[in-house]
Amino acid sequence: MKNSSCISIALLLSFLFSPITGSFANHIRIEKDTVSNEDSIRPWHKNPWYWEYRGEPIMLIGASERDNLWQWTGEVLTAHLDRMKAAGGNYVRNTMSDRNDGDTYAAMRLPDGKYDITRWNDEYWNKLKFFLDETHKRDIFVQLTLWDWFDLSGDDVYGRFKLHPLNPENNINWEPGTITNAWDYYGGSLANNNREALDYQHRFIDKLISITSQYGHVLYNIGNESGLGVDWDIYWGRYIKKVAREHGREIHVTTMLFAPDATVRRVMANSDVFSFADVSQNNQDALGPVGKKHWDNLLFWRKMISMGGHGPMPLNNEKVYGHGVGTNTAAGTEKEAVERFWRNVFGGAASTRFHRPAHRGGDFYWGIGLSERAEQTLKAVTMFLEDFDIFRAEPYEAFSTVGNSVDTYCMAALGKEYAVYFPGGRATVHLDPWVDTRTVSVKWLDLANLVWSEEEIMEPQWDNYDGTDWWGPQRIITLTPRDHRSYVAVVKVVE
Repeated sequence: MKNSSCISIALLLSFLFSPITGSFANHIRIEKDTVSNEDSIRPWHKNPWYWEYRGEPIMLIGASERDNLWQWTGEVLTAHLDRMKAAGGNYVRNTMSDRNDGDTYAAMRLPDGKYDITRWNDEYWNKLKFFLDETHKRDIFVQLTLWDWFDLSGDDVYGRFKLHPLNPENNINWEPGTITNAWDYYGGSLANNNREALDYQHRFIDKLISITSQYGHVLYNIGNESGLGVDWDIYWGRYIKKVAREHGREIHVTTMLFAPDATVRRVMANSDVFSFADVSQNNQDALGPVGKKHWDNLLFWRKMISMGGHGPMPLNNEKVYGHGVGTNTAAGTEKEAVERFWRNVFGGAASTRFHRPAHRGGDFYWGIGLSERAEQTLKAVTMFLEDFDIFRAEPYEAFSTVGNSVDTYCMAALGKEYAVYFPGGRATVHLDPWVDTRTVSVKWLDLANLVWSEEEIMEPQWDNYDGTDWWGPQRIITLTPRDHRSYVAVVKVVE
């Protein structure tokens, strides 16, 4: 098994294009679906840059303290979900991970302390069902990650291979050397035709999808920060879609690579498997930019996807990095995290979520999680979305910022309404409505105090580049915040 140097074509074909039979079929339990595909989350039929649920468009925003929330139970979980929901959140990340202290493993533990990986631990799956029930009750959407290679990547806080049931030393099923590290299991199982590992992986996925397919609020991601190769991503993408169809469920799948640009390319090149892209690594200092370049990337990817011939698809951001003053230089600062969150909204992304802190000692964090700052941001974004129809708008570039070089960001439903995000610092924006506009209303959302200003009626002024107005019907709306704090201005055309 270990000496095989290539993927078994026969294995690929048998798994992907034949009826599910044999040992894998014994682990599939078809249950009655409770949610129709039409009512499930899917790209909005009127504007596929965004998601819809039960026929209505939705913007996914969230924040949470853990990646694997399903490992929490009872009031610990429900209180966390309620707190996020109260702030306006409706979106969580959920990795099927088990590397934290107190996490439950999927395999059954025997009295002698070893594991039988052919038998399931019912507690593991009951936790998942409870999590899915509670998120479904609250209309909180789940982006579920199948494989997180960090679980087996080492013996420190990032992985616990020595303790894990899949380490042959810890189970009664595998001979020593069946797998020796994370790469033998993730990616290597397929590349090396490791039948023992593949058999377990298929049984795990069969059981997982038999549960998740009963819910209509789940999106799927093959791997977290995957570097396991295109064959691995496509193989499991096709496989979970096939198993889900056995349960009558059409699901939406992506993969997440270390480089967000590579993710978009892979998704575009395999649109028969992937129906959205997660570009979370655009939201950190290590592999993503800061400032306006972060927003520019979103606009560029939207352009490339549109040019690709398959039409728009949602761009998700299940992780927005940044904490404190940026002691973790790979993540960035809290200020940048909040601005990234807003830029995702104004960049036409379909989702955005603050990453969990994942404290590693000292002042080393990855995200702000469901902190007070995150709650405040969720509330502010919710207030904005209640007033501005983002689903019929596009990122907009017909404006200029003058003053002290503070970057600003804009969206527009041309000729109807416009919105400008001022991250902070006193700046003036000259907004060109593009179409002939004579009267507009303007109001300001104070993002710190969570209050709207009174609505003001304005008449756009001619922008006379040469001192005359014969240049054309170009009118400019001048917008200047009253101080250096963060604001969103919403401009609506009156006539």
